[in-house]
Amino acid sequence: ADPIGLRARTGAAADLGLLTPRPDFPHLQLATVDATVYHDAGAGDATELAVGTAVGVAYLRALTDAGLSVAAALDAVEFRFAVSADQFASIAKLRAARRVWDRVASLCEAAPARGQRQHAVTSAAMMTRRDPWVNMLRTTVACFAAAVGGADAITVLPFDAALGLPDDLARRIARNTQSILHDESSLGRVLDAAGGSWYVETLTDQLAHTAWDGFTEIERAGGALAALD
Repeated sequence: ADPIGLRARTGAAADLGLLTPRPDFPHLQLATVDATVYHDAGAGDATELAVGTAVGVAYLRALTDAGLSVAAALDAVEFRFAVSADQFASIAKLRAARRVWDRVASLCEAAPARGQRQHAVTSAAMMTRRDPWVNMLRTTVACFAAAVGGADAITVLPFDAALGLPDDLARRIARNTQSILHDESSLGRVLDAAGGSWYVETLTDQLAHTAWDGFTEIERAGGALAALD
């Protein structure tokens, strides 16, 4: 469930009561922070991370109020971020997101078992309706960046997604983009491929600090839901 994201996207009421632990499913991921909502609305990378972190903290509060420990609540939250054809910015975004979330966990004096769970989705905002074939190039670069950035899962949007319901070819190309990068480029076999790159490390550090400043500003405003309202 992503009640705050639903409110941001549609204006519906945010029912945090949806985030209720299920004793019969102890490993169920209860909350998704869909930061693509804010990306699609025009947010830059730092703002996307700041808002996403604030929403994640709101869900941590709701989950711990419902009886989960902080560590269990951290493991019950997944984050969804947009990746674009800006390769290095997308790599740095995922790396910075983990750094910011690790800082949140540290301040809570807890740690998630696997670190931040990340689901990267190729940006819908970068897709063009005119000459949609070029979207294949954009989504390939975005998928590459997501893998190098360390995403746990990646969704590649079909190249004609901006035109309506994707056809068979578009869905097949979207699947094959991941398969080729995984099986032929071996991206899944390298851990932190960008680690040690001065440019990526510097960009990650700058983005993490800017996102943290934005997150603390939202917290001063009363938290993600209060700031959204």
